[in-house]
Order: sequence, then structure tokens, then C-alpha cells
Amino acid sequence: MKKKLCMEERLFKKSDKPSEDMSCKWHYKNSPSHNDFSPTDATGKWCIFVSTVDVDEEWRKISDAIESNKLMCAKVSTALRSMGRNGHVICVYTRDWADRQDVMCAREVLQSLGFVKELGYKRDIDTRNRIYGSGEWYVRA
Repeated sequence: MKKKLCMEERLFKKSDKPSEDMSCKWHYKNSPSHNDFSPTDATGKWCIFVSTVDVDEEWRKISDAIESNKLMCAKVSTALRSMGRNGHVICVYTRDWADRQDVMCAREVLQSLGFVKELGYKRDIDTRNRIYGSGEWYVRA
């Protein structure tokens, strides 16, 4: 019985670190001025793919930028979500994919945080419609 309990504790482990959290699939963070944010067909996100080794530090950078209202909202995949996958994804949201200036402003913030490699921006309506592969990215920058 004790061995089973230890396995359950490990299986459902909660942690502030995305690389260790087995209690949920995503960690979410909203800026103080955007507590009402929720994804719609108009929203979209920059997708940052990171390794398990780097995810906690990269999430901390994004989280700090959100707390200081430089970015609106983001989510990061946890250890539970990333099981069987190669690494994690951090999604940094904008309110309206058609607002090109806002989309690129968020990209500039990400570049200032050190995310200088090309990233893909995906519209949430495309995610809902399960568009993946060659037509997946609305913008690459």
C-alpha cells in the first residue's frame, strides 16, 4: 500500500515549476490589467518551444514580463502535458490577431527577453479548427 501511495504522490505532484508539475496540463498567467482574458476566435499566440531543462527559467522570464504588464497572458505546458513529447511549449497571447501592431509589439517584448530565434504566431481559430502543418502559422517572425 505504501508503494502505491508514493506512486500516486509522484503521479499527481504539484509544483510551481512547469518541468515538475504533474497535477495539471498547463500553468496560466494573466497580467494585472488583463485578469478578464480568455481565448476567443480573435485571439492568437506566439508559440515558444523549449526543452525540459530550460522551461522553468524561460517561463520565469515570461511570467515576470506579464506581472509588469509588458505582456498580456501566457500559458506553459507542464510535465504532465509534456509526457511523451519532446519538451514544452509556452504560448504568449494577444487579444486580436488582426491587430498586427499589437502582435508585433508582443514579439518585440519577447525578443527583448532573449527569444530571438524565429517564432510562429498562431490564431486560436486555427487551433480550434485543428489546422497544423504547412498552413499552421499565421505569422513567422
